[in-house]
Amino acid sequence: MKRLSFGNKIIFIVNNVFAILLLLSYLTVFISPADFPISGVLNFSIPLLWMLNGLFVIFWLIKLKKQILLSGIIMAIGWFQVQNLFVLPTGETKTENGIKVMSYNVMQFYSLKEKQKSTFQNINDFLKAEAPDVICFQEYKIEKTNLFQDYQFRVINNDSANLKTVILSKYRIINDKHYGFGSSNNSAVFADIVINNDTLRVFSIHFESLNLKQDIQMLQEEPNRRLAKRLSRSFSRQILQIEEIEKDIINSPYPVVLSADMNNTAFSHLYKRITDLGLKDTFVESGEYYGRTFNFFGLPVRIDMIFVDPELRSIHFKNYDVDFSDHKPVMAEIGL
Repeated sequence: MKRLSFGNKIIFIVNNVFAILLLLSYLTVFISPADFPISGVLNFSIPLLWMLNGLFVIFWLIKLKKQILLSGIIMAIGWFQVQNLFVLPTGETKTENGIKVMSYNVMQFYSLKEKQKSTFQNINDFLKAEAPDVICFQEYKIEKTNLFQDYQFRVINNDSANLKTVILSKYRIINDKHYGFGSSNNSAVFADIVINNDTLRVFSIHFESLNLKQDIQMLQEEPNRRLAKRLSRSFSRQILQIEEIEKDIINSPYPVVLSADMNNTAFSHLYKRITDLGLKDTFVESGEYYGRTFNFFGLPVRIDMIFVDPELRSIHFKNYDVDFSDHKPVMAEIGL
């Protein structure tokens, strides 16, 4: 640091802090938040830490200083994780048809821009246009209107008063199961769906929420320690929730399709627990570019995901940019 000016030395010290945090965050994917709660908070910060370290790389590049190596090397170490974040298009045209499964957190059919406005009709028209065969809803709200008439078969988890998880299907459902997640407002459901000569076990899961929306305006006033504790508690509960579901994935007599509002990222221990079961991320298999589904205080993140059994193929994956909820819907076309 001898050749650095005093100002640049201060910048490099700050650079060191964020570089070390990024390096430590890579390890959190192997640590359960249930055992070490704060790891979930650090893990969730990986996209932000990547962006900050990227800015340091640009800064030192402009300055033509060797300090660029610090953030540059640490970012290179984490490249294996970034591959779950950004997918380059292959240019390959696939003509094969499959079963279309959509996952959508509909925020109880309220508008993101106009809080009291119902988006039921908008979402109904959207679904008619896109025509998924199976829809996995999160934060579903029962309406008096006859909802989504194209879907004869449905499973609705009524364990939660407000944040219901739902599966709607154009194909016959022969079995289902509900998960109430104890005292949580979140829940899950699976349905065994007969599709021609095949049967799929489809999950719709709403993992523990981060409970930040109601505090957005007051977030800056909340003590950092209390916020971190609250987030840690949510990440810990997510692990307990996947543990409750794992047996029905492992012991499923049918190939599994798992659709979820993860309330977590592809860098998380929760994501690793799911992929360690052998399930494939359909966005990584056949998506394109960044795949954002939610804006976390201005930072776009991918927290809505669809996973499939190893014996299934992800033919096509689509992210939608519609503003009928605070989440963006995603749809995977799956070859049986």
